[in-house]
Formats: sequence, structure tokens, C-alpha cells
Amino acid sequence: MPPLSLHISLARSVSDALRSDLLDNQRGSVYLGATAPDIRVITRWDRSRTHFFDLENFEEQSGLGAFFDEHPSFADASGLDPAMASFIAGYATHLVMDETWINMIYRPYFGERSPLGGSLRANVMDRALQFSLDHERRRDAELVSEIVSAVTRCDLGFDVGFIDNDTLKQWHGIVVDMMSSEPSWERFSAGAKRHLPRDADTAEFEELVRSVPDLVDETLRYLTPELLDDFMGEALDRSRSSVKDYVRCA
Repeated sequence: MPPLSLHISLARSVSDALRSDLLDNQRGSVYLGATAPDIRVITRWDRSRTHFFDLENFEEQSGLGAFFDEHPSFADASGLDPAMASFIAGYATHLVMDETWINMIYRPYFGERSPLGGSLRANVMDRALQFSLDHERRRDAELVSEIVSAVTRCDLGFDVGFIDNDTLKQWHGIVVDMMSSEPSWERFSAGAKRHLPRDADTAEFEELVRSVPDLVDETLRYLTPELLDDFMGEALDRSRSSVKDYVRCA
């Protein structure tokens, strides 16, 4: 699902829109939280353990609702340390954005019930598009500088509970390193492989990667910029509403 800078830039937009003292004073925690569900990259946990969304279930789901059901101690922001509450607010934006991507983009256009049938080509198109959108965000030097500075200063003294502190510290370093580095298509290839089925045809995958960025152009024609704009608007609206409800009592 969407890469780090897309998630962080969404969390930044939500925080800017809400003008919450809690979030403004803890931007580093917000941004780190917005990346945290993807910590499974280093832990090798099953996706559902950090995203609270079953990709095999095509019924309506709420990842954020499932998160609070499983971890009720985080549901009341007013009872949490400010850094912890802000981390959870950022975490919420990640869950909402991924859920929106799955329902608006992946399943209808790339998934197994889409016209492309969930093929290897469809999945590489999906990942390449996300990487391209991520690259666009990282071209904003001011945005990247703000994010890196805020995350670097983030106080990791709070206890997430379901993520041990040593792993969170390791992830913190990875986020700072990745956001400080220029994205490359070599990094895309390595990252995309992690999201492919184990029985994927390696030769076909490598051929598809060699076709980038033409494959991205093809994907943009297939989806249209208007659809992507609609997705970003929906992800922002839903995330803003969820976080507003969460921090209202904090």
C-alpha cells in the first residue's frame, strides 16, 4: 500500500487542517506513527497484525475500528501521554489511507476481481505507481526537511505496547534514513519483491521492472489523474474526520 512519504505527507496535511495543539507540539510522533504499521517490513509480522485489515475479506472493514477493539487502552486520547496520543493519531491516518487505497484503487483496478485479475503485471503496476507518487512528494525539499527534522527529534520514551521499544527505535532510524535518501528504482525493485506472492515468476518480474517508467505512464493512463486526485481527497477527508474525533477529548 502507499509508501512512507505519502503516509507522512497525509498525516502532515491532517495536522495542518486540525490545528490541534496536541498534534502541533508532537509532529515527530505523528509522523512516526503514520509510518509505524509498515514496521512489519523489519519484523516480518503478518500484515494484519499491524494493519488490522484482512485482505482476503471482501466485506466492509474498518482497520481503525479493529485496532481500537484489539487495543482499547489507546482508544481514549485524553488518558495518554501527548507523544503517545499523537503517535496513535498518526497511526490512524495510515490505517485509513491504506484502507482507502485498497477499496478505491487496488481492488477495483488491480486486484483479483479487477479487469487485470490480480496478475503479476497488475501488482507491479500498483507498486510502481505508488513509488512514483512517493517520488513526487520527496521532490519537495522543504517538506522532506521538515519531516526528517521532526522525526529525528521525536521522543521515543512512550510505550507503544504492541511494538517493543528496541524495534521502534530501529524503525525510527530506518524512517529517518529513508526520508533522507533519494528514492531509486533499484530500491523500488527490492521493495516490490517483498509484496509479491512467493510463487511469482522472477523473470517476468524483472522484465516488468525494466519497463519502468513506461509502466508508470501506462498505469496513469489506465487510472487517470482525476481518480488519483479523488483518492487523495477521500483519504484526507476520512483521516481528518477520524483524527478529529480522536483528539477532540485530548
